[in-house]
Amino acid sequence: MTVRRTLILASAAALMSVPAWAGSSAASTGQAVAHGLSGTAPGQSKDADEHGSHHGSAPAGHPQGSHKCKAHGIAFVLSGTLEKQTLVKNEDGTYSGEITLKSISHTNHHAKGAKSPFTVTKVHVTFGLADTNSDGSVGLDDLKEGDGVKLIGKITSLAKKCDHTGFEAKVTIRRVIFTAPSTP
Repeated sequence: MTVRRTLILASAAALMSVPAWAGSSAASTGQAVAHGLSGTAPGQSKDADEHGSHHGSAPAGHPQGSHKCKAHGIAFVLSGTLEKQTLVKNEDGTYSGEITLKSISHTNHHAKGAKSPFTVTKVHVTFGLADTNSDGSVGLDDLKEGDGVKLIGKITSLAKKCDHTGFEAKVTIRRVIFTAPSTP
């Protein structure tokens, strides 16, 4: 019996300590009407309703489609063997040109089906090679056919359920890593 009485007293105390903001919506609506703000949601001024608050619909001029149906970039990673390259160093230290791969040895899911050659613009290049021509620095002049190449970037994509009419995926390479050929 004392357990039951304790629970009833605890419930009553909890109900009495309800904060003012958690009061009934009828009281809020009554206050809004008293202040001349009828037709607006609690906490919303009359100006907000007149100037574009659409309560759940998209604003005028924007498409009704989901944000998922907008093209977004996803990871693109591809590794292979170098056949030839026509890279040129830019003033800012990046490289631009074309890279042709003899074979593609590894791709992530999104890079499957990618075809060589790859045109790159303003990519960062890492040379993980030895200085083969002994000029004191590792660079484009040390590259040769058979070196390893890794291309890292983004490919644009749409969700499967979206309308793909007129959509074409665009590959943007941001980093190229050259490595010495792997020995079997």
